[in-house]
Amino acid sequence: MILAGSLLVLPAFPDLCGLCRAESMFWVDQFASTGVGSNNYASGQITNVWDNWFGGAFQSVAWDPASDASNNPASGSLKITANFNGQGSSPNQFEVRDFNGLFPPVNGMQYTNFQCDVRFAPGSATVTVGGVPIFGHLEFGTPNGYGQDYFGAIDIPASHTNWVHVSLALNAVSDPNLLNIYNVLIHIYGLYYSPGLSGATTLWLDNLKFVGADPVVTNCLVDWNDVQQKIDGFGASSAWQSSWTSAQADLFFSTNRGIGLSLLRTRIAPGGTTVESSIMQMAQARGARVWSTPWSPAAAFKSNTNVNGGNFLSASNQAYANQLAGYVANLKKNYGVNLYAVSVQNEPDVAAAYESCLWTAQQIHDFVPYLHRALVASNVASTQILLAEDESWQTNLYATALSDPSVATNVGIVACHNYDGSPPGGLPASLPKFGVTNAALWETEVSTYEPFDGSISNALYWANRIHLFLTAAQVNAFHYWWLISFTADDEGLTDQSGNPAKRLFVLGNYSRFVRPGFYRIGLANRAVTSVSAFKDPDSGSFAIVAINSSLSTVTQTFNLTNFNAGSVTPWVTSSTLSLSNQPAVAVSNSAFIYPLPALSVVTFAGQALVAPHLAISISPLNGNSPVLSWHSVPGASYSVLQTNLLDGSWTTWPAIITSYPPGGAAGGVLSYTDAPVPVPAVFYRVRSP
Repeated sequence: MILAGSLLVLPAFPDLCGLCRAESMFWVDQFASTGVGSNNYASGQITNVWDNWFGGAFQSVAWDPASDASNNPASGSLKITANFNGQGSSPNQFEVRDFNGLFPPVNGMQYTNFQCDVRFAPGSATVTVGGVPIFGHLEFGTPNGYGQDYFGAIDIPASHTNWVHVSLALNAVSDPNLLNIYNVLIHIYGLYYSPGLSGATTLWLDNLKFVGADPVVTNCLVDWNDVQQKIDGFGASSAWQSSWTSAQADLFFSTNRGIGLSLLRTRIAPGGTTVESSIMQMAQARGARVWSTPWSPAAAFKSNTNVNGGNFLSASNQAYANQLAGYVANLKKNYGVNLYAVSVQNEPDVAAAYESCLWTAQQIHDFVPYLHRALVASNVASTQILLAEDESWQTNLYATALSDPSVATNVGIVACHNYDGSPPGGLPASLPKFGVTNAALWETEVSTYEPFDGSISNALYWANRIHLFLTAAQVNAFHYWWLISFTADDEGLTDQSGNPAKRLFVLGNYSRFVRPGFYRIGLANRAVTSVSAFKDPDSGSFAIVAINSSLSTVTQTFNLTNFNAGSVTPWVTSSTLSLSNQPAVAVSNSAFIYPLPALSVVTFAGQALVAPHLAISISPLNGNSPVLSWHSVPGASYSVLQTNLLDGSWTTWPAIITSYPPGGAAGGVLSYTDAPVPVPAVFYRVRSP
């Protein structure tokens, strides 16, 4: 629980802030008679929007047309009744929330203040604090996975039974969970103060809103030399699918015609077989790495002799390891698929009425050496072992294996899923790797189960989740669940017919441009946007991904530190555009400005003009004519300096050629052949420009 708020008791008054400075408001609910969306409050439909999440003290919610904080005859307020009697599974509290959620989510960097009006009925339950009777501790917050993140609270004295205006500051810098506020919680915990509340309570709330200054031109400083984690890629799964069209394969994996996913997660059927071989071949042909995970061992290897549920039998360690290694070898031999990694088990902490299997942490620890030896014996030792794909983002089932050095050395990838809430909303942390610090960290499955929502609002939720996994959890790879959904919900990047959701394209804002081998680089962002940046140190390619979840255009300046570029190309996903390239934007004095559209994700793809680390190789040609070779940056020009005396600074070395090659380099390896060298020793330096 995070509590960062202030206690403020003021009489309600009209909102005059707009007279002071330009500001923007995000209305959660004004409780007008027409209600929210298709839910008409005057017709009694407020419970379709507001209701109790948990807490035995809760009694009811209703729309009250007779009580409005602004005395608006066409409006009313939310009336909540509760009884703090110590009963129920979670007694002496209630947690009312907006079940429809806030879409787009509220960005706490832009909306830095939460406001509402509240009043309690005379005679409501009280507790005495510091000699003053109060109506309990009223908290406001947002869900954090299955938990709650309270951003502020207020204690209202029992003498105040008129409307009270509440104003709570938000600090999304210290609490990054507030970058993505997708719901509002209203909570009273009766036992917050001892001895606690006892008895009935009635309160009203009105004019729930978030307030912030209008977006202005702000800077983001991207530092080429602030190198963070290496990126392995982005992906999703084709589990239980057996065939695709070429167009579908292009949509998912082509970097020219699609979103350029670089990882494909496939299913190992019980018995060590697959129906996805043709899909694997299509993905691999388009540059993706393929890896596999079993949902269940064969029934004979399990306690219940059934592929659904049950426990793994450790007496089957050798036989099962041989089966998995045989699966990897068969893919290579018969289909030309070089499997990048193999997982021990999908969600080993879940037993379900579908293919599943429970493993203990000790069982996983004991099985890994068998699997490693089997892969070596089958000549597929390059396939990495991946652990442990828990249902949630946690260490429970891989810690034992990775804490044993003799086992940890066999593990190449640490992986978990992110079903930590509904929807998953907690701030992800970087998971420990124990005895294998050089292992990659992958998020390997996540989705939600609401009815299919292909909107930009849903996409922005996922864009922010990807951003947090890359920047907070510092993962090397991120996966969504299905590529093509089997059900009419949000489990896939497309619907059941293969029609793309906007979340597919925002994933493409990363995957198409942030390729395997890129590194995330640090930045300092001073805007309401969420920005991350990546580079390829070999080619000089870079990508800056900016998420604008606000309802207004944000004009942002990007300052390039320790590198430069001639221009960048924006690729925009919005309500009207789907990973669409826009005219190039010139970079001037290592900076460029761009208006980020409201509710959009924009990737700026560019080629760095940076003084690279030049590794010069020299080989003789035609006797004593040296050939110098180095890796060039596209568009760059070079000077070759030469001396036969190391008696001073290289700045005095004479240049034997400048502005080489004419018109700038094309990228890749560049060579220059010098004239024959008549002296025993000569020294070269290559610089740009």
